[in-house]
Amino acid sequence: MQFLRFFFVVALLFNGITIADDARLEQWLKADKNGDGALTTDETSGLMKRFFERNDTDGDGKLSKAELKALDQRLPMKGKGKTTSSSAELPEGVTVRKNQVYREGHNRWKLDVYLPEGEAPEGGRPGIVVVHGGGWKSGSKDSGQWASLPASYAAKGYVCISVNYRLTPDGGGFPACIHDVKNAVRWFRAHSQELGLDPDRIGAYGNSAGAHLVSILGLVKKDAKLEGDGTHLDQSSLVQAVCASATPSNFLSWKGKPFSNRGLLEGDPATLTDRATAASPLTYVAKDAPPFLLIHAKDDKVVPFLQGEMLAEKLKSAGASDISLMEFETGGHGVFGAKKDETYPAMEAFFEKALK
Repeated sequence: MQFLRFFFVVALLFNGITIADDARLEQWLKADKNGDGALTTDETSGLMKRFFERNDTDGDGKLSKAELKALDQRLPMKGKGKTTSSSAELPEGVTVRKNQVYREGHNRWKLDVYLPEGEAPEGGRPGIVVVHGGGWKSGSKDSGQWASLPASYAAKGYVCISVNYRLTPDGGGFPACIHDVKNAVRWFRAHSQELGLDPDRIGAYGNSAGAHLVSILGLVKKDAKLEGDGTHLDQSSLVQAVCASATPSNFLSWKGKPFSNRGLLEGDPATLTDRATAASPLTYVAKDAPPFLLIHAKDDKVVPFLQGEMLAEKLKSAGASDISLMEFETGGHGVFGAKKDETYPAMEAFFEKALK
């Protein structure tokens, strides 16, 4: 790790970037071509680009000022030569099984299992599925909150999985990403006895693209024909509670027009409406929907606040019970982390009520 950090700093120096303690962040942001106060993969290069996913802790496909500041603190400080580890340590009493294959044939068909130590109680423990964000084109189960959250919930007595799925550069997009996360949930249930999991008490959390996918896990039944052709098709892919932050919910109405993400909904323009409808969680809202805790900031410039608001309102109007929308005036697309003093306890209480 020290070796990699050394070359990271060298790469920055070769790009003309100084590492003075107070100036480094400002220098990095000079690469911010669109002036949005964050860096995308297209605005980075070298090792910063290579380790982009590791530093994009909220999985939104951008390095915010807060994430860059955290990176700055991990790199050697001028004249001190000290670093702090960015890898999350497992809480005491938690074990992890890395890179469990939930389907053969693709390097993204893997998940990590976080387990509380000790024998599970009769009937099994509740479970949580964590799905990373990243605009359906980036992100990983291996970094940031996608590793720390399932570890922390395992310490609270949950069996947790953090899931990778096909991304748009890897043959992903709709419906592949949906097929994959549903397959992962079916794998989870199929291995419930071995893992000490109660298959009837599974929740899910995701942010942004991950929020879209966990909403699908809560709403989309088998008759929608979105299970795919993967493994464990005898198992249900539905979850019993959903917490989602910065949630894309309606691809037919995105800032006043159909969603135009060519990666997620790529295909014949003549059938875009059909794909947008089928990919939208709003399409599948029903009275029997599980409890939902939605978290959204009104200043989110990536996923409009209206997306979360529409989903909450439609769930409530359909007669679904236990539907909540946590609204924040500020917090942006990474509101879940930005407001963690409020969002973390709210999610913990939500899962405690819904699953325990």
